[in-house]
Amino acid sequence: MSGDEVVSPRAPRGFPRAARLVDIAEAAGVSIKTVSRVLNGEPYVTDAMRERVLGAVDDLGYTTDNRARLLRTSKSGYLGLIVPDIRNGFFAGLTHNIEKRLSSSGQTILLGISDESPEKEERYLRLFRQQRVDGLIVLPAGAPSLADVSRRLPIVVLDRTVESIRSRADHVLVNNREAARVLTRHLVEHHRLRQVAMVTGEAAISSVHERQLGYADVLAEAGLQPFESSGHTSQGEAAAGALQLFRTMEPPFGVLATGNRMFSAAMTAITRLGLRVPRDVAIVTFDGVGDPDLTGMTPTRATLPVPTMAARALQLLTERSNDPARPFREILLDCDIEYGVTCGCVEADQTPPLKVARRTADR
Repeated sequence: MSGDEVVSPRAPRGFPRAARLVDIAEAAGVSIKTVSRVLNGEPYVTDAMRERVLGAVDDLGYTTDNRARLLRTSKSGYLGLIVPDIRNGFFAGLTHNIEKRLSSSGQTILLGISDESPEKEERYLRLFRQQRVDGLIVLPAGAPSLADVSRRLPIVVLDRTVESIRSRADHVLVNNREAARVLTRHLVEHHRLRQVAMVTGEAAISSVHERQLGYADVLAEAGLQPFESSGHTSQGEAAAGALQLFRTMEPPFGVLATGNRMFSAAMTAITRLGLRVPRDVAIVTFDGVGDPDLTGMTPTRATLPVPTMAARALQLLTERSNDPARPFREILLDCDIEYGVTCGCVEADQTPPLKVARRTADR
């Protein structure tokens, strides 16, 4: 035993048995049927009787049995949500917005974090089915059973997709390719840059791949050579790749980053090379939540419509629950484009950035 450890001379009494309906009825001096009516919010119960029952509920610390609810309503009250990484501001923002919208309905989120691992995603799919979730929102990592699960409960695929589920579930996606075109074209045409690099994550993620395609579209149209450092799974790896790539380029040049981590990695490489933003390097990025970057410079960026994504995903989930046989839908949302300091369109002391709203498509 360590020198600073203290053991209480009194042993704990153990946890009490969970209260039951019969215990509440006895404490309140009413029938079990009356207790059931109060807990289910049914009519024909006097205010005085309701107060007695609810007072007994509080005194005994009673909680409802979800198994009983499932048998009675065929609904568990649980919604499954699988995201790749809760530390990422974009995924955290989506989770927050979904939970905020669900809280008023009495539903509860069961959260799974896949870490971009199909195996971990597979375990969460199995766990959520065991918990009889009423529906599932997933940012897929490629679990083999996802398509099969979509035939057994309502599913909405959010933000990105995989081939196995593309035509087998409702989707809420973002027009990443067009947003990447707008950002890249801005560097090429407005800032007249003849060298534009791209720092990206894993192309196996459909949203990242779409951004790569948008970048390639514009460079091909302009007859420019691509400069790309891609496939990065961490910010440190991306910073090393960007450093190696930028050493081959002659300032001034442009950079398109595919997200917050890639933007931070590119900024690290730019700083290590002694280059200045935006004089030597004009950098644009994708941003999920619209918060100012830690560099203190508001970046020029495509901002994903996080609240709308959450709202439309829950809408599709409700529609699928109410009508399981209806055709699958895909909602395609456009990003807002904000022109900030990092490309030189806005002076460092000039705020807020210029925002350009874009349209939403429903397929």
